[in-house]
Amino acid sequence: MPPFYELAVARFGQSSSKPKWVIVVIFSPSSGHSLIYQIAGSSADYSMEAPQSVTLKEGENGYSGKVPVGLADSEKLHQLHATLASIPIVHGNSAWSSHNWVMEGISALRKVEGYHIDKHVTSQWVSERLGEK
Repeated sequence: MPPFYELAVARFGQSSSKPKWVIVVIFSPSSGHSLIYQIAGSSADYSMEAPQSVTLKEGENGYSGKVPVGLADSEKLHQLHATLASIPIVHGNSAWSSHNWVMEGISALRKVEGYHIDKHVTSQWVSERLGEK
């Protein structure tokens, strides 16, 4: 059986503004070595960035926590980028943000073989676990 990697939603940003959410694949929980998928920009020009290899450390680069949402089969990891790249990005709507993109990505991953997203994961559940109101 292939190894599985933890999938999580991570939070970046100051508590005074709306924090940014990203989708994270955690390769090594002990070291924090991870791959981040995110959108960047503003409501006028959001775009998906290339995945970034990072080490998640509390307080560094605006990182302020994560909540596990499921598992990814290491042999199916190649499908993650294509799945997330297919998520429509909304422009010109200030109510739409990284939170929407992350939750639409999680919803899409539920349908991909090799990805196991916990059934209870909703936007409200993620917000509560990340300490947001």
